[in-house]
Amino acid sequence: MRGISGRPATPETSVLRGVLVAVAVLQAVGLGLLARRGSWLTDDLEFLVQGDRGFAPKELLTPLNDHIAPGLRLVYAAFAAIAPLNHDVTIGWRMAMQAIATVLMGMLLLRILGLTWWVAIGTAIYALVPVSMPSFLSLSSGVNNLSAHVFGLLLLHATIDWYGGHRRRAVAYGPLSLLISLACWEKSGLILCTAVALALYLRDEPFRNWLRRTLPYAAALGLAVLGFGVLYLTSGNPSAGRVPSPADLGRLVAQSFEVPLTAVVGGPWRWADTGQVFSLADPPIAAVVLGGLVTAVLLAVAWRRDRRALLLWGAVLGYVLATVALLSYGRFGVFGSVFTVHYHYWSDLSIPLTLAVVLTAQNLRIVVPAVVLTGALAGVVVSDAGFADEWGKNPAKAYFATVDAELDRTGPNVNLWDTTLPPPMGSALMSDRRLSPVLRMAGRRFQLQEPGSEPLLVDDSGHIRPAQFVVWSRDKPTAQPNKFCSLLLHGNGPLVIPLVPTRDEVATAEWFVRAAYFSNRENQVSVELVDDAGRVAALPAKNWPGGVGTMYFGPSERIRATQLRLRSTDPATNLCVANLEIGLPR
Repeated sequence: MRGISGRPATPETSVLRGVLVAVAVLQAVGLGLLARRGSWLTDDLEFLVQGDRGFAPKELLTPLNDHIAPGLRLVYAAFAAIAPLNHDVTIGWRMAMQAIATVLMGMLLLRILGLTWWVAIGTAIYALVPVSMPSFLSLSSGVNNLSAHVFGLLLLHATIDWYGGHRRRAVAYGPLSLLISLACWEKSGLILCTAVALALYLRDEPFRNWLRRTLPYAAALGLAVLGFGVLYLTSGNPSAGRVPSPADLGRLVAQSFEVPLTAVVGGPWRWADTGQVFSLADPPIAAVVLGGLVTAVLLAVAWRRDRRALLLWGAVLGYVLATVALLSYGRFGVFGSVFTVHYHYWSDLSIPLTLAVVLTAQNLRIVVPAVVLTGALAGVVVSDAGFADEWGKNPAKAYFATVDAELDRTGPNVNLWDTTLPPPMGSALMSDRRLSPVLRMAGRRFQLQEPGSEPLLVDDSGHIRPAQFVVWSRDKPTAQPNKFCSLLLHGNGPLVIPLVPTRDEVATAEWFVRAAYFSNRENQVSVELVDDAGRVAALPAKNWPGGVGTMYFGPSERIRATQLRLRSTDPATNLCVANLEIGLPR
């Protein structure tokens, strides 16, 4: 009919770029809304406390567990300085980084494919694939992975610049992008697999000439890897690790390939019921089989119509195998096969997977990919909704809101026991599980186990209430009691006090100490708990005010305490302990 035209086969540049920006904004907003349903995790709180130490090079180069990640430390230091314990600020940062990554992917596809609607489709695939969604919601993984996405995609843009004749520009930001990415997460170096595959895909000259042109760029990237390698060897703290058995390794490889296979159909569809806010994938066999069929069709299309696209599928293969090799060595001994279903380790797989799928599917009539994408979109909705349901169960948001309100109610002079964060916010994986460093990082004022009053307790719901001190052991009565003082610390010699359990047996715990005393002067005295093997759990020295009072210490390291030692370096120390109790505030 005259005056009515169909949709143009080739979109205008401005229209296509507008679509890319719209996809990026919608994705970032959607993921941000999902992230707001949850809150802080264990690593987040510990990294914030560490970040509060500042931006000094010594702090930035201090390893995290067995990682050397100055980029991650820098970001957390910024969060601690700008808006400590403000989860919404971190979500805003994640949304900005995610939007940048999505636009970079869209622009990369535009440079590879030119003006075609496949650019918009590919950008949507990258934005929706669930493999990167969990690591956005978790802040600690988001800092690692979003940086890997942004700077990894910049490296791919630099690669195109190099072969497009913009060599100075490519060398200016390509190696730097790789170095920054490595500084945020060592595993992000696997983007080099995709960079090599993309360079070979775009090759338009004899291989020998291409290789000669590639060597200077490869050398520049090698210098970035070498620079980070020196940093890792001099400042890192690598775990010993172990190589799994051949049977275990084969099983790990098979399980790991479930990630890209289910991702092409919007998987994993289902998450393991762990009872935690940290979901692990549990894809049904239908998702694996259907994903395998779709992948087989795509590989067949690539073989028949554009074999160069197989290079990007090779990048996916290399990424999976390298991830299995790295993580099975460093993590299998502690976590077993969990890493194969733990999507925080697989986030940046979405980069080579998106390129492989799009560069292959563009050879098909649009109706076939449209049907597959519609089905995959349903899988994405199911996957995201399932993860969001688990993610929303995080109690940290309500807990810290209650703690804030309680501290406002009680005022800055409230005296608190130095207790630990409740699970799942505090876990055995944390080096310091106490609540007090988190509150200090957030700028909250309070007293901590001061001798002026009996400390109160922050319970697992965040409310401040009186505590019951459950006594597990106390000082053993002396054979010949002294009428004046049976437990007298005089001078700088240690006073060793045997402990007698009040229960059936001596237990192992992170103990607190309550000591009633009197003295005619102020004394600085430290407390040590000792077990039968002579192992010592030292508690920080404190000033014991003159007069009659009660001192509070703890928590200690985990120990099966059978003795307590009091120490002072002052020869004028004169302190009488009237009642000594070891226990736990409840």
